[in-house]
Amino acid sequence: MAIPTNGDLLTLSQVAWKIGRAFTTDRTNAPIEFQEVEAKVGTLARALKQLAEALHAEANTSLIHEADENVQHGVELILKSCERTIKDLDSLVDHNQVIKKHRTVGGFAIERSWSDLVLREYKSIIWTTEGGDLHGLRDLLHMHTSSISLLIQALQSKSHSCLERVVAPMASRVEGIHDKHGNLDQQLEELHRILQDLLLSVPPTQTPPVPAQNPARSPKTEAANPLSPPVSPSAISPRRHNTIVSLPQAPRRSRSPESTISIRAPSSPPEPTSLSRASSSTQKRVSEFSFGVSSLRYSSSSYASSTASSVRWSNPGTPRDSLIRQQSSTSKKTLQVPRTPEVYESRERPGDDVLPLLPPPAMAYVSAIGIERVSSRTTLNPYPSTQPDLVKLHRSSTTSSQKAVFKKEAFRNSAVLCDVRGKHVEYSHQINEDDPRDVEMIRPCEDCRIAVVRKRVHDPETKAIRVVTSIWVFSDDNTIRMELRMDDTQIYIPYSSYFSSTKVSITVPCELKFHDVKHGNRPAKLAKTSWVNYVFDTPQAAALFQNELMGRTLLATFRTEKTMRIHEGLSKSFSYAEQMCGLENLRVWEDNDTGAIIALIHFSADFRAGYLAFYLNSSVNPIKVKDDGNREVKIRGLKVPIDSGRKDSVVEKGKGKGVEKEKVISGAKIEFASDAEKREFLEMCREVQKDLVELPELCGVN
Repeated sequence: MAIPTNGDLLTLSQVAWKIGRAFTTDRTNAPIEFQEVEAKVGTLARALKQLAEALHAEANTSLIHEADENVQHGVELILKSCERTIKDLDSLVDHNQVIKKHRTVGGFAIERSWSDLVLREYKSIIWTTEGGDLHGLRDLLHMHTSSISLLIQALQSKSHSCLERVVAPMASRVEGIHDKHGNLDQQLEELHRILQDLLLSVPPTQTPPVPAQNPARSPKTEAANPLSPPVSPSAISPRRHNTIVSLPQAPRRSRSPESTISIRAPSSPPEPTSLSRASSSTQKRVSEFSFGVSSLRYSSSSYASSTASSVRWSNPGTPRDSLIRQQSSTSKKTLQVPRTPEVYESRERPGDDVLPLLPPPAMAYVSAIGIERVSSRTTLNPYPSTQPDLVKLHRSSTTSSQKAVFKKEAFRNSAVLCDVRGKHVEYSHQINEDDPRDVEMIRPCEDCRIAVVRKRVHDPETKAIRVVTSIWVFSDDNTIRMELRMDDTQIYIPYSSYFSSTKVSITVPCELKFHDVKHGNRPAKLAKTSWVNYVFDTPQAAALFQNELMGRTLLATFRTEKTMRIHEGLSKSFSYAEQMCGLENLRVWEDNDTGAIIALIHFSADFRAGYLAFYLNSSVNPIKVKDDGNREVKIRGLKVPIDSGRKDSVVEKGKGKGVEKEKVISGAKIEFASDAEKREFLEMCREVQKDLVELPELCGVN
C-alpha cells in the first residue's frame, strides 16, 4: 500500500462530510448525542481537506518522500486507520438509515431518516468495528482529527526530525486501535496522552501573513481576514469533552500590491484585416459561450485577468467604464508544482434563439484520482512504463537565428493572440492500455513561453481557406517546440485549478506534436493525451490564456467549497440535501456579443457531467441572489437542465393537462472559501443586475 494522495484525502473528506449530513437528518427525533458526532465528523472532514492542501506544497511532498521508510509507513498507517474508520461508519450509516418516498405535486421527494430501532437503542448499539459505543465513536473521531492536526503541523515545520518525532509514536499506537481483542477505551486514553505530549514538542507553525490590501477593492470588502491562525496546544481537549479541534490552516501565498493590478483590455488582440473575418467563426467555435470585459480575483487578493487585459469591480455604484486601468509588468521566478492533473490539489455560437450546449470537459473524478495515485507509486507498477523517451532537439541546432526562422515559418499568415511565460507544461501518458487509471504525468519542459496562435491555412482537398487555432510551447533552452492544434469538432473549455491560480488544464483528447528543427519536417514525436496542464508564472498570464481559448473575457474567479441543490415548492421540506459541486472555482464570464454575464462552475462527477451555468443579468429569467449567512449564498430562479432520467425536479411549461414538464435545477446554495469572496460575489451580482439584458435561453453546459 502507498501513502494516500491528496486526491484520495479529498475524496475521504467528502465521504466524511456526507456522514455528517446523515447525522443531521431528522433533528426533531434524533438524540443530542448525534449532533456531537456530527460536529466531530465535520471537524475531521475539514482536517482531511487541510492535510490535502498541505501535501500539495512541493516542499511538504518532498519531505514525506525523502523521509525514512519507517516514517512513510507510519504516515500510511495513520491515514489508513482514519480511512478505515470513516468507511466503516459510512457502511453502518447506510445500513441503519431508511429511505422514504413521498409523492409531491411535481413528482417524488426522498427523505432519509434513522430507523426506529436506532433511535430507541442508540445507547446500546455498537457504533465501531472495535465494539465501541456512541461515546467511543466520538472519541475515535476526535483522535483521528488530533493526529491529522499534528501531522499537518509537522509537515509545515519542514523538518525531518520533527516529522519523525510525531509520526513514530502515533503510528505505533494507531496500529493497535482496530484490534478487536483490545480495549478501545484504554487504547484511546493512551493515544490521547501521546498526542498531548506531542503537541508540547511540536513547534507551532507561524500564522500566515495577511495579504496586502488591494487598492482596487473597497475597504469594506477587505475588512475580514479569511485566514485563520494555526491550532494552539490547548486545541486538543481531554477526552469525553465536546470540544472541536481548531485545525491549522495551510499557509497561503501573500501577494504584493504590484501583483494585484487592474487593467482594461479589448475583447481580443488586434489582428490583420485579412484574417479577422475568417477567424470570427473560429473564435465562436472554440467555446460555445460568450462572456466580456474583465476583472479577475483569486483567494484573498485580487488580480487582473491578464497582463494585457482586465477590469476591477470597484464599489457597487461605480460604473464599469470608470474603473481603474493600469498596465501590469509582474513576473515571478519559476516554482515547482506537483505533477497532478487538476481536480484537486492542495497547498484554477450563440444562435439566434438559443445558446448551444457545451460538452463535458473530460475530467472524470475517478480518472483524476487514478492519475494522482500512479504518480505516487510508479515504482510498484507491475507493468513497465511504455513512455517513449522525450525527443529534445540538440542545442547546437537550435540557435537564436534558427529559432527565429522556425517561428517565421510556423506563424506565417497568423495572429498571435497571447504570448506569456510558463513555469512548466505536462501531459498525461497511459502506461497500461487495459487500465484507464494507470496513468503518469510527463513534463517535457519547464521554463518556457506559451502562445495561442490563430493561423490561416489552405486545405489542399477542398481548395478552401480555413482558420485553425494552436497552443504553442517553446522551451527557454530551444530544445522543445510543442504544438497542440485544436480540432474543429471539439469544444475546448479551459479548466481552472481550485488550489492554484496559475494552472489551467485542457481536458479533452488531443494530439501533441513535437516539431523538428525545421518547420515542415516530419515531427520528432507525436503524443496522444487526454489531459494537458499549463502552469504559468502569474495568475494574470493564466487568465489571458483562458480568455483566448474561450474567445471571451473572464470577469472573476471565486473559490467555492461546495454547492448544494435546493428545491422549490412543497418538496423542499422533504427533499434530501444533494451536493452538486465541491472544491471548484466559480468563474464569471461576459459575452461581448449579447452582453450576457454568465456564471460557470463544474459539477461533481458523482452528480453529473458538465457545468452548472446560469445568467446573472437576464431580464427574461432573472435570478435572486441572497446572503444566507456565514459564507453561504442562496440563488433562486435557476433553470438548468438535468438528466432526463431523473425524476426529482420538474418545471411545468404552460397550463392544462397536456403541459410539458422540463427537468431542471431550480436553486442552489453556494458556500464560498472565504467571507471576502462571498461579499465580492454579492457586490458583483448587485452591480450587473442594475442593467438587465434580454437574453436567449441558456440550455446549460452539458
